Amino acid sequence: MTLIQLTTSSSRKIAARLLRMLLRDWRVVFALTVFVAIGCAALVSPFITDTMTATDTGRLLRGPGPGHLLGTDNLGRDIGARLVGGAVVTVQVVAIAVGAALVVGTVLGLLAGYLGGWVDAVVMRTVDGLIAFPLLVLALTIVAALGPGVNNALIAIAVVITPQFARLVRGEVLSLRTRDWVAAARIVGVPTPVLLYRHVLPHLAGTLLVFTALQASTAVVAEGALSFLGLGVQAPDPSWGAMVASGTNYLSSNWALSVFPGLALFLTIAAFNLLADALRDVFDTHRTN
Repeated sequence: MTLIQLTTSSSRKIAARLLRMLLRDWRVVFALTVFVAIGCAALVSPFITDTMTATDTGRLLRGPGPGHLLGTDNLGRDIGARLVGGAVVTVQVVAIAVGAALVVGTVLGLLAGYLGGWVDAVVMRTVDGLIAFPLLVLALTIVAALGPGVNNALIAIAVVITPQFARLVRGEVLSLRTRDWVAAARIVGVPTPVLLYRHVLPHLAGTLLVFTALQASTAVVAEGALSFLGLGVQAPDPSWGAMVASGTNYLSSNWALSVFPGLALFLTIAAFNLLADALRDVFDTHRTN
C-alpha cells in the first residue's frame, strides 16, 4: 500500500469518526432539523406561489385558525404560505452570499498570508478599511448605493462578510507557512497554487467550517435587518424580515404576523450558532486526542 493510499485511508477514518461524534450531539440534530425544514420549504415554495399572493378580503388580520393555520396579514394573505416563501431568501443568503464570501475571502487570505509583501499589504489594508465600518452600516451603505432589492442585498452581505474570512485565513496561513512540510513542498518544486490547495487549505477545513456557520447566522441577521428596513426583498415577494416589519403595525390586531417570521429567524440563527459550537467542540477534541 502506497503512502497516498495510507493517508487517504487515515483521512477517511478520521472523517467518519468526526461525523459519528457530530451526529450524537443534540445541537447538530437540532440544526439539521431546522435546515431540512428550511430546505423543504424552499423546494415547496415555487408550487405555492398563487397561495402566497392570494388575498382573502373577508379575513383580514385573522389569527391562527381553520383555513389559515397561521393566520392572515393586513391584505388577507396566508402567513404560513408566505413564511414558506421566505425560506427561499434564507437559502439564497447562505448559499450565494456566504458561499461567495467564503470562496473570495479564503483565496485572498491564502494569497496574503503565504505571499506576504505588497500582496499582503494591499489585501489587508483593504480588509482593515472594510472591517472598520460596523457590519450593518456598511451593508446599508452598499444597498443604498446600489438600490433596494434582493440581489443587491446579497451583494452587500457578501461584501461585508468577505473581509472576515480573509483575515481569519490569513492569520492561519501565517502560522502554517513556516511548518517543515511547507518548506519541504517548496524545496521539491511544488507550484504555489498546488501547495496552497493540496497542502495548506486542508489544514484550515475545521476552522473554516466553524467560522462559516457563524457567518451564516450573521448573514441571516443582516438580510432580516435589510428587509425589515425595506432595502432587501421587495413586495410582493415574501421575506421574514419584511413580514416582521409589516406586523409591527398590527400587533394589537394579529400578533402572529410578526411572531411567526420572527420565530423562524430566531430558530435559523440559533441553529447556525449551535452548529458552530458543536463543530468547534468536535474539532478541538480531535486535536487534543
